[in-house]
Amino acid sequence: MNGERTESSSGIKVLLQKYYEAVAKGGGWGQLLSEDFLLSGTIARGSVGRDAYVSNNFFKMVRGLEVKELIAEGKSGFAIVSYEVVSPKGKRFTSEVAEFWKAKDGKLASVAIYFDTAAFEKALAQ
Repeated sequence: MNGERTESSSGIKVLLQKYYEAVAKGGGWGQLLSEDFLLSGTIARGSVGRDAYVSNNFFKMVRGLEVKELIAEGKSGFAIVSYEVVSPKGKRFTSEVAEFWKAKDGKLASVAIYFDTAAFEKALAQ
């Protein structure tokens, strides 16, 4: 059983490392997600489906990221990520995000994201 846990932990950790590397480069991470990928958390509404998540406008604004903490256990992962974002008006700002991940069948199956929505909306408006 312990061997399975180690394998699963390293599996989701590798998936997350590949995901964050690809997001930082601007694309190529969609294949890491399950078809029925679920996004939830402190956003206005959740979304279901890989295509809906990949086409999220947030990713068009990301110019870089730093993974400050990454923990994997079983089929779950947790990351604290600092995203460098550019608003539609061209202002650069940083958004700190807590992300809770689940993996299933070798793919990332869901993420629940938590961040300061008021600060994010204020920065977007500037």
